[in-house]
Amino acid sequence: MNFDYKKRTSTRIDDSPIGKLLHSLRMESAFFTNSTFTRPWAVGMPCMPNCMMFHLIVEGCAHFEVGDSHFQLNEGDFVLFPKGEGHILSDGTCTLVKPLAELPIQNLTARYETLNFGGAGARSKLICGAMLFEHPLAIKLLGILPSFIRIDSNADESLNMVKSISELLKTETQNISVGAEAVIARLADILVIAAMRQYLTELSDDKLGWLSALEDERVGKALKLIHEKPDKHWSLEELACEVAMSRTSFAVQFKRLVGNTPMDYLTEWRMSLAYSRLQMSKDTVLCIALDTGYQSEASFSRAFKKVTGKTPGEVRKA
Repeated sequence: MNFDYKKRTSTRIDDSPIGKLLHSLRMESAFFTNSTFTRPWAVGMPCMPNCMMFHLIVEGCAHFEVGDSHFQLNEGDFVLFPKGEGHILSDGTCTLVKPLAELPIQNLTARYETLNFGGAGARSKLICGAMLFEHPLAIKLLGILPSFIRIDSNADESLNMVKSISELLKTETQNISVGAEAVIARLADILVIAAMRQYLTELSDDKLGWLSALEDERVGKALKLIHEKPDKHWSLEELACEVAMSRTSFAVQFKRLVGNTPMDYLTEWRMSLAYSRLQMSKDTVLCIALDTGYQSEASFSRAFKKVTGKTPGEVRKA
């Protein structure tokens, strides 16, 4: 019997809706810094909207301050800042904080750099990274995540994947060779998703927020239809019919799980997609309008301004 590789490769992989969401996350761009700090040292990381920042402690330790939280990470520990919140990392004693923009960073490639900073005391080595996400689902996911997700190297066995990826990342950054930038980017991508998955699996249902709607058989199906066909002229009746519910019961269930009405969510989703394309592509406003379910540039622009507070031209110019 012949091996039908086309059939095998086209077979869809079954997964939970949340698993599919994590699978769909792709960073749009990223940069990584192999950092060596010697005591005394303190660095101020700026706020980076729509970015995930992370730090992996390769050697020594580092003290972190974010908002009212203070904690120390040791060798092998990892911290993720899902919302790109500004924070300070230091040796725990230095009070003279140096802004990131003023540090002596050396660019090795377009997205990979090294940093040596501090006095002549005890050494700490970190791998630091920042990843930009523009996809609306990714940004929506960031909204329910905490300011930081901390994973200790001595945590239970369920975190072995995060620990293993961290070791691979550590090895790759210590010996930059051909293709290293691509390998580091892929490893960092997997590391971040593994950390988010670990956090989400530990959440109770009442803390999952709109993610719980993805797991609902009917509302989850409606969300999938909206996400996959934003250009379709959906009505409340059509969506309710697609998921075999009455108009009223569907509207009530959708708002209870998602937090807003089906039509409001549809508009929000369309505007999120449009916002990303205005930032990341050269497509015309009319093309974007048609692809998000609007029949004219004018009607799209009015809706866009109402939802985002900005005109399409202002977003593109920025």
